[in-house]
Amino acid sequence: MKHLLPFLAGAGLIAAVALAQQATPKAQVPPPDRSGGGGSAYAVGGIAVDVTARSLDEARRTAWGRAQRQAWPLLWSRLTGKPAAEAPGLSDGQIDSMVAGIESQGERFSATRYIAKLGVVFDRSRAAQYVGGGLAMLQSPPMLLLPVLVDGGAATVVQARTPWVESWRRWRGNATPIDYVLPDGGAAGNLWLNGWQAGRPERGPWRSIMARFDTVDVLVAEARLTRQFPGGPVRGQFIARHGPDGVELGRFALTVKSENAMPALMDEGVRRIDAIYAEALRGGRLQAERDLAIDMAPIVEAEPLIGDPMADAGALLVAAVTPDASALAAAESLLRQIAGGEVLVRQSAVGGTSRFELAMPGGEAALKAALAAKGWTLVANGNDRVLRRAAPAAAPAPKP
Repeated sequence: MKHLLPFLAGAGLIAAVALAQQATPKAQVPPPDRSGGGGSAYAVGGIAVDVTARSLDEARRTAWGRAQRQAWPLLWSRLTGKPAAEAPGLSDGQIDSMVAGIESQGERFSATRYIAKLGVVFDRSRAAQYVGGGLAMLQSPPMLLLPVLVDGGAATVVQARTPWVESWRRWRGNATPIDYVLPDGGAAGNLWLNGWQAGRPERGPWRSIMARFDTVDVLVAEARLTRQFPGGPVRGQFIARHGPDGVELGRFALTVKSENAMPALMDEGVRRIDAIYAEALRGGRLQAERDLAIDMAPIVEAEPLIGDPMADAGALLVAAVTPDASALAAAESLLRQIAGGEVLVRQSAVGGTSRFELAMPGGEAALKAALAAKGWTLVANGNDRVLRRAAPAAAPAPKP
């Protein structure tokens, strides 16, 4: 038995109808929340239906069945990268067994007619057997999504509820091989994730951001709007970027006749950018840097691997007080200059103590000598060697 929770929309009035036990299509459910980087069901949205029957209830159930049949080839196509026409032909019963719920994205009706835009939510585990394993193989690791909107010369990410952000919020539950993690627009995200950070290549701050959002890479979806005149045609240029260096994966332009069509412009931009990222994933171009994501688990001492260059060169663990992201980046840069680039960030802690592992021929003595030449020293603090500024040399006492 399945629960139905239809929402009836009238002229300016929405009334909730009590739950009723039914054995027909699935319950209407809210879209899956993927803000945390996960989700057990995928949804295919934006399916338009227009059904006339003997009663409103019969028209609605028929519309739900049609939406499920239309959604299945779209789901299969997005997960496999093949044309929807090649999707396996399944019976209505097989499709119904995969569907977890129906989402209403806007509806109108009369006593015998039902017009709506619906989303079909599929259960991931049940759909996997019909996708042939492609669901698991194509799924990306969690990736932080920064939807940058440049409008009137100002770049906004999640500091405001822009049309670009809202389109990504509507899209994030759709069937896609990319595991998007969209910031919630909280105070911390507004401070860290801005237009300037989206174009900043320094790895130190990005490591802290990756650790904060539990992701392994960053995707920057950029939309640039230009207008011929106020309220007139709007042109949007859309760019899909990847990684801290902002490697461009593709770009395109779309135009609408007026501001009223802005939601449609943004929704189409999201759909095409997602297709670019999905194609890059299938082509092996959406690879995260090996040391970009930081494992915040306690460091466990282990035997060095055979041929490990860090062990062969005498690996040292150096701690540094990093009150902010700039201090973390400065400490990493200093150690890379001294150790010739052989530095791994073992623990990134903005506002605390970060730890770096570096290979230094000659061991700790050589490291101290190299640091002293640059005005730095190592101070023992328990089991840590903490990086500190060297005290200035005392001036010689004047002769009597």
